[in-house]
Amino acid sequence: MAEQSVTSPSIRPAQSQFTSWKQGRDIQIFGILLVLAGSMDLIWIAAYPDYALKIFGTTFTGLAGVFVKYQHPIIHWALGYGFFTRQRWALWGYLVYLGIGCISELTTQFIEGYHSTRTTMILVSLLFGAYVLLRRSTFQPAARP
Repeated sequence: MAEQSVTSPSIRPAQSQFTSWKQGRDIQIFGILLVLAGSMDLIWIAAYPDYALKIFGTTFTGLAGVFVKYQHPIIHWALGYGFFTRQRWALWGYLVYLGIGCISELTTQFIEGYHSTRTTMILVSLLFGAYVLLRRSTFQPAARP
């Protein structure tokens, strides 16, 4: 019986593993999703021009209502760009937007009553926020002069 030499596959150094993770591809994909969400917001606004968005339990109409509706796609696009380029301001902007959005939804539920869809959206948003906060090291620090 002849002995066969067993060759082990080459093992990459630990530093080169998970390159996509280190480069923040997950955050960039989340940025693309934010841009898509902003585009869907814009399509929704165009399809339903009489839709009035509730902010802190209040429905805005007229010019104020138009401003309130159109700020959401703009914010999503800006944050999506910031996430795609992994800018530090996008991390903090997202966390502020998340906090204000969750407080607004909770206020709306307090005024109008419990709604399972709103509660689910709050919980899912908080999970995404926790993930983004966990990955905060992926975002580039602001350039200093």
